[in-house]
Amino acid sequence: MKKIEGNKLVALLISAGMATTLLAACTINTDELGQGISDLGNAFETETQATQATPAETKETDTTETEETTATETETPAATPTATPSPTPLPERVDFSDYTEIDLTDTFQVTLEEFKESAHSDDDSVEFAVFFGNRLVVTEAENTTAMDAINLVVDGFYQEAAGAYQKTVSQLKAEYMTSGVIEKSGSVFVNFEYATNGRALSVLMIYAVGIGDDVERTVEFATFDMLTGHYITMNSIISDKDGLERECKTALADAIKAKALESVQPSATPSATPTPATVTTTTTTVPTTSETTVVETINEEDLPKPGDFDVIYIAPTASDAEDVHMATIIGIAKDGTIYEADVEIDAFADYFNRYGTSVFFA
Repeated sequence: MKKIEGNKLVALLISAGMATTLLAACTINTDELGQGISDLGNAFETETQATQATPAETKETDTTETEETTATETETPAATPTATPSPTPLPERVDFSDYTEIDLTDTFQVTLEEFKESAHSDDDSVEFAVFFGNRLVVTEAENTTAMDAINLVVDGFYQEAAGAYQKTVSQLKAEYMTSGVIEKSGSVFVNFEYATNGRALSVLMIYAVGIGDDVERTVEFATFDMLTGHYITMNSIISDKDGLERECKTALADAIKAKALESVQPSATPSATPTPATVTTTTTTVPTTSETTVVETINEEDLPKPGDFDVIYIAPTASDAEDVHMATIIGIAKDGTIYEADVEIDAFADYFNRYGTSVFFA
């Protein structure tokens, strides 16, 4: 017996059922019915074959083995040690330079450079300007931080003076290139004057810029703690600023007067020394001889008074006696004159606070 596939069997059964129903109702065209049954069976067979021919979806499994990545250990960079700071290098001078090393203590040294340099035209026939004076640099200190802090201030002032010199040279060069001549040459003078008692270092800094008779002067003063490099201000060392300044002005005026009375001969050096008192010279002829006697007297009205000082600085200095403490008092008068005098400061001790006492009365 021929085996009928499942889908065809179902198709025939459905067709037979439909034929029975239709025959019961009416007369039909059997040829067309057979053709329809045949088409229906072919349709079921075609669907079955298509279904069987469709391949089943297969999930692809990635069999690639994952490579294990080993992290490369990064070497920790070694810390680079900070370079030991060195003193500000001293420049080479064109005309003249002389160095003097001065030991202020066993572990603290400064170097003073006396120098002169100048700028000329290409054929050396015209001098534009000259730069001269001295320069202070701390070249040795037990605490290098203190050395660097002090040099930062004093070198900054020097560089300001050097900049003024370069500006003057440039100005006069431009004048020379324009007209072929310069009316007057220029000059820049710089001076560092220091005082110390072994614990504090005070520096009076001055530079003056001039072209011909026109001169502009800049003055600054600084006191440093030699142990730390700390910049000492008046407010940081005294408890009564007005009282101490009043005492210093009086002491300075008295010292100038006493010095003038001791000698009426001028004793000035450029820049920072007291202007000598005015001297009145009287000439008297002695009748019995042919000799001329010169009598010199002091006009005290021309000496500075305490109220004549606009600015007062005080710089502790060393003393030969253990129980005596000295300081250099520097005063700038209203007319710009700078006066100095060394005085005992033990009488001023009550004006200093604890820190000021440790620095000024070391």
